[in-house]
Amino acid sequence: MPILPNEMGRPSGRLPPIDLKRWYPDPDADLTVQIMVTRIPIVADLRDLHWKLFWVVKTEEKGGVKHVYRRLLEVVQEIGYNYLTNWGAITQVETHNSHRNKPRKAVTTMSLSQRQELERIAAGVRVEEPNGEWNCQDWIITVLKKAEQAGLVTNNEWTAAVAWARKGGEE
Repeated sequence: MPILPNEMGRPSGRLPPIDLKRWYPDPDADLTVQIMVTRIPIVADLRDLHWKLFWVVKTEEKGGVKHVYRRLLEVVQEIGYNYLTNWGAITQVETHNSHRNKPRKAVTTMSLSQRQELERIAAGVRVEEPNGEWNCQDWIITVLKKAEQAGLVTNNEWTAAVAWARKGGEE
C-alpha cells in the first residue's frame, strides 16, 4: 500500500495534541502495556472500532473524580482530513467515567527502557494512504509485530491481545 507523502500523515500547519508528559512523566517502573478498544454504539462492523496501545503513568483523584494519566500510542483521524495521523506517543488524561465504552486488555509488562523502545517503534510505523481497508487496527498490529521482532513482546502475548480486540473487546 502507498505511504502518505509526509509519512506520518501530520497535516501541514496543524499543531499536535497537547502532551502532558512534562507534568506526568513515564515512571522508571515496570508497567502493564494494554490494548484498548473504543466502542461506538452505532458502529456494527468490528473493523471500524478504534484501537490504541497505552499504559498508565499516574492515577489521582481531583474533586471526587478519578483521573488516569495514560501514555498513548495510536493513529487518529484529524477533523477535516480523510486519513490517519501518527503524532507519536502522547500522555493524556482519562476520567474514570469513560472506562465503560473502552474495554482494555493487558498485552505485557515492560520496563521504562522497553516502553521507550516501543515508542520509537511506533514513531517509525508510517501511515498508509486511505483505501477503505487499512486502518488503526492494522497500524497497531504492525507496531506489535515490530515489538515482537525487537524482543519486547512474545507472539502469544500480542496475538492474544489482538484476537480479543478483534472481538470488540469481548472475552
